[in-house]
Amino acid sequence: MNKTNAVVISRAPPLDYQKNYVALPKNYGTPSYFDRSDIKAIRETIFNNLTSLDDSTHFIKKLTGKKVILKPNLVSVFHKCGFVEDNYPESTDPRVIDAIVQFVKPYAKEIIIAESSGRGMPTRSSFKISGLNKIAKHHQLKLIPLEERPMKRYILPQAQVMKEIIVPDVFHEVVTGEAFYISIPKLKTNLYTGVTLGFKNAMGIIPYNLRQRNHNYQINKKLVDMLYLFEPDLVIIDGIVGGEGNTPAPVDPVDSRVIISGTNSVETDRVATRIIGHDPDAIQLITEATKLGFGDDKVKIIGEEPLIPFRAAIRNVFARKMKHTYPNVHFYVGHSKNTAPTFDSLEDLEQLTSIQQTQISTACDGGCVPSIITALEYIRYMGHRTDFDLNVIIGGGLKIKNDHYYIDNLGHFYSKDKIQELPGITIAMGSCTSWLKEKTDIFLEGCMPKPLDPLLALFKVLRIKNYILNPFKNRQLGRMLQGMLKTWRVRSKLIRKGIWLDCPLETEDRIYQPRIITQEEQNQQFIEWPFPEMTNLQKKKFLKLERLEL
Repeated sequence: MNKTNAVVISRAPPLDYQKNYVALPKNYGTPSYFDRSDIKAIRETIFNNLTSLDDSTHFIKKLTGKKVILKPNLVSVFHKCGFVEDNYPESTDPRVIDAIVQFVKPYAKEIIIAESSGRGMPTRSSFKISGLNKIAKHHQLKLIPLEERPMKRYILPQAQVMKEIIVPDVFHEVVTGEAFYISIPKLKTNLYTGVTLGFKNAMGIIPYNLRQRNHNYQINKKLVDMLYLFEPDLVIIDGIVGGEGNTPAPVDPVDSRVIISGTNSVETDRVATRIIGHDPDAIQLITEATKLGFGDDKVKIIGEEPLIPFRAAIRNVFARKMKHTYPNVHFYVGHSKNTAPTFDSLEDLEQLTSIQQTQISTACDGGCVPSIITALEYIRYMGHRTDFDLNVIIGGGLKIKNDHYYIDNLGHFYSKDKIQELPGITIAMGSCTSWLKEKTDIFLEGCMPKPLDPLLALFKVLRIKNYILNPFKNRQLGRMLQGMLKTWRVRSKLIRKGIWLDCPLETEDRIYQPRIITQEEQNQQFIEWPFPEMTNLQKKKFLKLERLEL
């Protein structure tokens, strides 16, 4: 590689950092705020960390005089949002973002904070809840909700999964080298990918419908494909207060007190994964990126790697902890794709091993399994009882001759006829279970279903109160509704003008092919592929989807 890459690990001094780590206080920007011991310690830790990184990599020279785009991780900002605790470490610490702004400001021509939160949580609301709007005002920066920006389209000839990619116009400047991109993720575990760090943070760049494509067992390859278009110039992982558990559901705080920065996103993520006690070689996201040459085995690691064990996300519905937490939720899984084993006869299925059982449960590890676990965790973190009765069907069945079978946590197997005879409330997850569409209480279409669909379905069939929509429980409801309305108005106006904000909503389990690629184009990393003029029919379809989302 032409450049020297390094990863720097810095520990913050032992103080109490669990104050304003999700949302800034009202007195942000005043002398009394900046005089706090935790604010001073975070600033000093970040300044020392980035100065050390620059000594080895000279990244400051590369960003000087450029537009700098800061991409935090605000998939959901959980601050007084209807859960048991007021705060959960789901999003990047605004105190960390503020310190990074202070470090970069003397060198950058312009600083932009750009993000697109998860579906159902408008970014405008995330900016206000977290207090990033206060940072923007104090430092005179721009805040850009990426879901409100015109999109640029590209072809990735070497991609395994995401051969067509769409990014907001501001990230086109990253592609062309006009802007310097800093990824600022939270140090946390993740249901879909094991960890969610530097380059997975890019999922929040692409638009909503494109996120849905191949959000299944292909998710790791899909995320790695994005590196063909652009990589973060710099990754700064916020581990002041880490998050352990089942992201994107609320996660529990870890007093990790660490900042990890690096100029190669794969190697920075690899170091962070080791620090939280997880094996990088067991994280497909990292192994796929390494296999394709996006890592750097000559990376220089500066600072000691502490061991700060984080509880892993539960990615197996047959795990003991799932049964302990949700004793009356019965999972029936039948995957015949990806890593799922095959069986030639019922006799083989009767000899099912625990390893095969796990392989079946986790075969679609980026799709329906983590999707339903997320919904269950939302209910638990709202303080509801978790001893409700529920059947969950996942997958199209293990194919044996002319029939399909499902297994439960005890290793018992069920034919399709027996599945239809299950007593109680039943929810069928994903397009694989479409054969149950008319024969179950809830069928959720998609591969995977849209993120909020399982949660909304559970509220309905279990008759559980949704505290997110309760203004007495969710103190941010007003901000969320205002953000949704403003975002809807902006997006609808742009669509009426014929400006592309997304691809069509398609969630089939297939690789979406772009136009035919010529022989000369095969070895290119990316090709610009302008959108066609939007037809009136396309405008109507996109506007209808906007109304449904609202």
